[in-house]
Amino acid sequence: MAGNNFTKVTLFVLSGFANHPELQVSLFLVFLFIYIFTVLGNLGLILLIRTDSGLHTPMYFFLSNLALIDIFYSSTVTPKALVNFQSKQKSISFVGCFVQMYFFVGLVCSECFLLGSMAYDRYVAICNPLLYGAIMSQKVCAWLGAVPYAMGFTDSLISVCMISSLDFCDSSINHFFCDTTALLALSCREAFGTELVIFILAAFTLLSSLLLITVTYVSIISAILRIQSAAGRWKAFSTCASHLTGVTIFYGSLIFTYLQPYNTSSLTQAQVASGFYTIVIPMLNPLIYSLRNKDVKNAFLRVMHGRHFPQQIFKLMSRWNNTNVPDFILMGLTDSEEIQLVLFMLFLLIYLITVLGNVGMVLLICLDPQLHTPMYFFLTQLSFLDLSYSTVITPKTLANLLTSTKNISFMGCFAQMYFFVLLGAAECFLLSSMAYDRYAAICRPLHYPVIMSPRFCRALLFGSYLIGFMDSSVNLLCMSRLHFCDSNVIHHFFCDTSPVLALSCTDTYDTEIMIFIFAGCTLMVSLITISLSYVSILSTILKINSTSGKQKAFSTCASHLLGVTIFYGTMIFTYLKPNESYSLGKEQVASIFYTIVIPMLNPLIYSLRNKEVKNALIRVIQKREGSRQLK
Repeated sequence: MAGNNFTKVTLFVLSGFANHPELQVSLFLVFLFIYIFTVLGNLGLILLIRTDSGLHTPMYFFLSNLALIDIFYSSTVTPKALVNFQSKQKSISFVGCFVQMYFFVGLVCSECFLLGSMAYDRYVAICNPLLYGAIMSQKVCAWLGAVPYAMGFTDSLISVCMISSLDFCDSSINHFFCDTTALLALSCREAFGTELVIFILAAFTLLSSLLLITVTYVSIISAILRIQSAAGRWKAFSTCASHLTGVTIFYGSLIFTYLQPYNTSSLTQAQVASGFYTIVIPMLNPLIYSLRNKDVKNAFLRVMHGRHFPQQIFKLMSRWNNTNVPDFILMGLTDSEEIQLVLFMLFLLIYLITVLGNVGMVLLICLDPQLHTPMYFFLTQLSFLDLSYSTVITPKTLANLLTSTKNISFMGCFAQMYFFVLLGAAECFLLSSMAYDRYAAICRPLHYPVIMSPRFCRALLFGSYLIGFMDSSVNLLCMSRLHFCDSNVIHHFFCDTSPVLALSCTDTYDTEIMIFIFAGCTLMVSLITISLSYVSILSTILKINSTSGKQKAFSTCASHLLGVTIFYGTMIFTYLKPNESYSLGKEQVASIFYTIVIPMLNPLIYSLRNKEVKNALIRVIQKREGSRQLK
């Protein structure tokens, strides 16, 4: 994307509400309250659905996905808007702007098609009640839940590719987030073709999903009118009243904003409408689907009755294990006691080097002022992540190599899996942030301090952890649907998703699809970001005339490129393939490499061929020796 920006625009300025400075504080407080309410309301709805078995139906499966989308797409826009209300600059990087647009458009389009899936679910429940269980099977629900995401992010990818091909002569976006119409207004050449394609995509998304909803509700109303008793008609209508209310509000604001010719749109009206469906509607949905819903109210009362809600959430995990087996057994690497002793010594040595190397890297960067740059800020976080996710796995592995029981509790197993996925996904996007940092340093050296400001670096770091947290939470929620009754023996040295899935005595197809989609998105989105950054970097390096200049520029990103290649190579080999091709031996070797070996290699990769780190180490040692001599 950045390579397509042929102008000098490297930062956009989001000046949506800048014309009303007297409203900044009021809007900040209102948006903050709404956002907190949105997160708590939708998260509470998801937890309630997962906690109460009476809500484990297709209708509430789709509702939990709707709540998840509302959290995500509100989080794509609102936090940045809140920061801009308190900032004078109100800037967003070129790449950051398009990333925001990509996820926002993808999630909104996904919600359109998900509302269509929910309408079809209500149609089957009312028009074909006797066949409801057969038609809305788990496999059908999984497909109806996954297809909206696929179609939504396909639409989003096309839109972003089209807009990123334009040239931008102005950097001031007259909106509070990177919306398509506001960005199109900045183009300095004719954008009719791009506007037409985006208009067609938006119209197709809205009208196709709206047509599906309309057809299903025509059938629903027809079926309701054939019911003779008034009580029966009211009961049937009440099951879809909440969905109909949500659809009307959501589509009303979308159609008002997008389905009009570009030259007739009013930015002020668009901002108000956008504020409504980006910030207000995600807050309204949990209210719409709960206040007038007896099932949700009764479920809440059941959860609250006789116990506190936080305790029930905590006990939710213990209820996942529907067997009499309290523990899992990690039968990971080998049964040979001789080999186990060798592996123990080897893993212990590697872990000690990992701890010393990464802690040493963090301390060195903190102690030397010349390393207080964005590049080494990210390197500090990489060392922290490597140390953390190696510690999640290695100590338990070392203990199991010396004992004959090799047990891990059910809760301990899922806790290990949760933190491992969180830290692994966070590292993927942290490596993307480091790639973007190298892109800014090499391709935009004069603007580097402005682009990679401390606030923006912290935002990239926060985003990496946030995505890791969401990815890990979704992974855990998917695994929570499984029952384990065939065996408690995990043929791996830690609780990874694939070997745990192999123990389930229920159909894992839907869970595998969801985990595969999220793992694939995490790997591919971060890898695409890294690839785009390095395409731009290589293009810039090749334009440098002198050989020494090329070598110097390439040396600044060689270590990162090597680390990325090793990390992603093993991750893709392990996870981006169907579960049927899962091979225990190959996966264990690959897993050892990226869980135990790579955290040890990273401090070596980023220090042995890095003159700045070597010089910093010499300066720190000389400083300590000088202080001792003075004493």
